[in-house]
Order: sequence, then C-alpha cells, then structure tokens
Amino acid sequence: MRVAVIISSLLGWPLLHDLLGQGVVAGVAVPATATPEAERVAHLLEQAGVAPVPLTRPALAPQLTDWLAALQPTAVLVLTFPWRIPAAVLGLPPQGFINFHFAALPGYRGPEPTFWQIRRGEPAGAVTVHRMAADFDTGPVLVAVPVPIGPHDTHGLHRAQLALAGVGAARHLLAGLRGETPLPEHPQDETAARYWPRPTLADLCIDWQEPAERIARLIQAANPWNRGALAVLRGQELRVLAATVRPETVAAPPGTVVLAAPGQALLVACGGGHVLQLDIVCLDEGYFTGGQLASMGVPVGEILGTLLATQPA
Repeated sequence: MRVAVIISSLLGWPLLHDLLGQGVVAGVAVPATATPEAERVAHLLEQAGVAPVPLTRPALAPQLTDWLAALQPTAVLVLTFPWRIPAAVLGLPPQGFINFHFAALPGYRGPEPTFWQIRRGEPAGAVTVHRMAADFDTGPVLVAVPVPIGPHDTHGLHRAQLALAGVGAARHLLAGLRGETPLPEHPQDETAARYWPRPTLADLCIDWQEPAERIARLIQAANPWNRGALAVLRGQELRVLAATVRPETVAAPPGTVVLAAPGQALLVACGGGHVLQLDIVCLDEGYFTGGQLASMGVPVGEILGTLLATQPA
C-alpha cells in the first residue's frame, strides 16, 4: 500500500517523517505559498531527499487530478492544508482523502483550534483522523487519539504533543487500511459541531476585568505564536508570554500594579479582585521578567491598559 501526502505545517512533519521511514509514501505535495512555516517544511523535505509537488489554489482540481493519476495511491493523507479540496477530487483514490485534524471533532472545527481549546480551559485536545467530505473538517472519524492539555501547557507545548501523537494515529490508520485491525467509521454529531475561526485582535487582547485564571489561559494560548497576549504599558504595546495566578485577592481596580518588587515580581489586579503575576513579558526593548519590569521603574499603582481601548475607531 502506498499513500500520497499533502502537508502545509510542521504539525505534520513527525508523522510524515515516520511514513517516509516506512517506505509507504508515493509522493508529497505542498501549497505554493511563501510563509515561514511552509519554507521550513520545504527545507525538511529537501533534507529528506523529497521533491514535493507545488499546488496552487486556482488550478487545484486539475493539479490534484494529474498528480493522483501519476501516483495511483491507495489514499491521500492531508496533514493540514489551507484550501478546500474540490469535491470532485475526493473520491479519486480508492480510500479517498483522509485528513488529520489536530483537535477534537466535531466541537473544534476550524484552522486554529489549539488556541481555542487552551483559551477555554479544555482538559484535552486530540488528533482526529477523518475521511474528508465537501465541507471543512466534516466526514466520518476513523481514529481519535486524545492528547491531554496540562495546566501549564502553552500553545507551543500542546502543538508539539499533538505532532508526536499524530505518529501513532497514522500507524493505527495504516493498519486499518491494510485490513490488519478494525477501522470503524463514526459519523460526526452535527448537533455538537462548532467552527472556530482564526483569532482576531480582539481575541488576543487582555481584558483586565476578567478573572486572573481566564487571562492566564489566554496568555498560554497565545504563546509562542503571537508572542503572548496583548496589553498596554504607558501607551506601548506589552505582550505577556507567561503568568501565574496568585492565591491572594486585592481591592484595586483591574489592571493596577499592586506589587512591584525589583528583581523579584510584578503583580497585577484582575477582575473580582484576583491577582496575576507577570512572569515573562515582551516590549520593543526585549523580553523581561516581571521583576525586571519592576526594576525598570514600573511602580505600584501603574495602570496596565487594554490594547483595543487604545486603537483608533
């Protein structure tokens, strides 16, 4: 059995590397985009001695048709892809197109589910393998591998865990396609389905009126891909990459610095009197600990703002 692979993200690289080692890859295709991640994927493929076929959005259907006619794969495995596969192409391989969605389905459809799962405090994500249908992230599920989200996991940490879990999910899938193990198809429950769009600026801004725990989850969900969650310090953009929820409560307006110990800590009041310790922040001048921020002259009583509140209407 041989499979073709479409890949556009480093999320799929450990999986593809394992498939290449097994000798089951008939060919690889990538979107012809010049994003930094696409360039890194192309570099890894070059190191592995693989020359991928570039795909363009306007000519996607004929390009895929010609590619599959030349390769004759059993199935096409899609390891993240930014464009909708034309419905007329999905049935060309004997086992169709099979997508690896790096989140739980059907509750977390969409292009950036990891952010939303961490932001909402989900205890686990998943690698969900499903047959592709005409609409994004639909079609029956073949394999689902839960991946825990630890209380301190950032977007980057969970993404790495998902990438590794994809290897086992792919091996399970291939065994099923070969008939070595059962591979039941479970229809997705459309009543539980939800599509999550890419986060907007509003989704990435800290609202100090929120409880500290919710703000901490936003910070984890935005680290490292957005270089943290967004706030304002003296009119300058402040990005918070790591923070710790403190047990004490205070009677201070949200956003107020309530402790500024140079070299040690910087604490900020949040909604409901909760307190958040800023551990790592980013300014134009560089990355600093909260204690370093205090050493730079941020005092008790300083008010940290919300970025959206400073944007022109």
